[in-house]
Amino acid sequence: MKSIRVKLFIGITLILSIFFSGVLIYGLNFKNYFQKEKFHEMESVISSIEEHLPNASNEDLINLVDSLSTTYNVQIDIKDALTERAIYSTHKIGRNSNMNNAGMLKNRFEILKNLGVKNKISRELLRDKSTGIDFLTSSKAIKSTEYSVVVRTPISVMDDAVKKSVSFLMLIFLPITIIVLLAVVLFSKTFTKPIIEITKKTSKIKDLNFSDDLNVLRQDELGVLATSVNDLSHNIEFTLKELNEKNLELEEMIKREQLNHHLSKKFVSDISHELKSPISVISGYAQALEAGFMSSKEDSDYYISVINEESQRMSVIVNDLLDLYKLQSKTFTLNLKKINLCNLVKSIIKKNQLIIENENINLITELEEVNVIGDKVRLEQAIQNYINNALSHIDDNKILKISISKDTTSTYISIYNSGKNISNEDMSTIWERFVRVDKVRNYKENRVGLGLSIVSEIVKLHKGTYGVSNKDNGVEFWIKLDLCL
Repeated sequence: MKSIRVKLFIGITLILSIFFSGVLIYGLNFKNYFQKEKFHEMESVISSIEEHLPNASNEDLINLVDSLSTTYNVQIDIKDALTERAIYSTHKIGRNSNMNNAGMLKNRFEILKNLGVKNKISRELLRDKSTGIDFLTSSKAIKSTEYSVVVRTPISVMDDAVKKSVSFLMLIFLPITIIVLLAVVLFSKTFTKPIIEITKKTSKIKDLNFSDDLNVLRQDELGVLATSVNDLSHNIEFTLKELNEKNLELEEMIKREQLNHHLSKKFVSDISHELKSPISVISGYAQALEAGFMSSKEDSDYYISVINEESQRMSVIVNDLLDLYKLQSKTFTLNLKKINLCNLVKSIIKKNQLIIENENINLITELEEVNVIGDKVRLEQAIQNYINNALSHIDDNKILKISISKDTTSTYISIYNSGKNISNEDMSTIWERFVRVDKVRNYKENRVGLGLSIVSEIVKLHKGTYGVSNKDNGVEFWIKLDLCL
């Protein structure tokens, strides 16, 4: 594994290498760029002369040509198109050829390379035979006159410019490179030392060794990081101690819970057995009362009603307790099949239609078509328990909303009822046996506080999740199950 110091050095060296490569690319391509720009300038000169040549006086034309020659640092010849005699030249030999020999200017230059024609302007690379200097040349015959214009510039100017610019860049680059490399070496030592210390400390923490705090006295991010690592070390050490203590407590709690669980199951079985006899006795006694053994019919009817209601409630206790015990026992197995959840919920709603209409409840349904793998009887029981719970706690707004939704992997069944929110204190206990949020028991309702406990056990057996959320002006209970794809 490369150290940060090495990586930093390599990174800076790479940046300098890229810069150096840029200098080389600049040197190699600058000449072509310079040549292109020079041709563009010379063509601008020709265009300017072409524009003024037909109407300008000799004096104005000479002034224009001299000005352009000076501005763009080029040689300009204005020649007779037929004889190629120089009418005017900005350089000495061109002017002499006008006075002496018409062929002197023509024979002075040797064509080294024809560089093509652009915008009717010929481009050539020429060599001055007398001096051996190479020129870039642009020339054009002016149609509206009997003249042609030749503009040239020596290549040596470009070569000198390239050499000087590259030399200048290298002159700057080399000392900067040396200074930067020295600075990197010094900086890397200072920069990486606290990082190395932090790395060693984190390795100790990984091995659960919390000794030797970091001593990095810096006011930057590394100093903050070192302080954070020290705090982390202290927190982990403290947390581990707490976890060990909690683990011991948890082991004791598990033992107690296992014992309580065993006793709880035994209690359920025993109480279910014990309640059957009183139910039979109460039912028989109620029948006797109805036969007319009471002196007052009002008393008779009252006791008959109370006994029957109580017997029904006790019967519900027995059935619910037996269901709960069966669901909690490891021997219970689900009858798993593919179920259309939407059809199942519609069937449950139909069974509750009478009470919904009698209570003037505003039923809202949002049911997506979904399939799940589950036990139809037990899922119906869980959903019905949610609906029973909602109907028992619905307020005067009487809004009951039943929804089925899904995402890519799961489906959600939710039952919402308008009404009072559940307190945070009660949220964690409503799934326990015999817990009722309203606290006041209404004996006219066959509710004993086992419905939500049964829901939780059914959902667990289906490897799903369940829960409750307070909503605006109401409460929503939900079940989450895996989709059958």
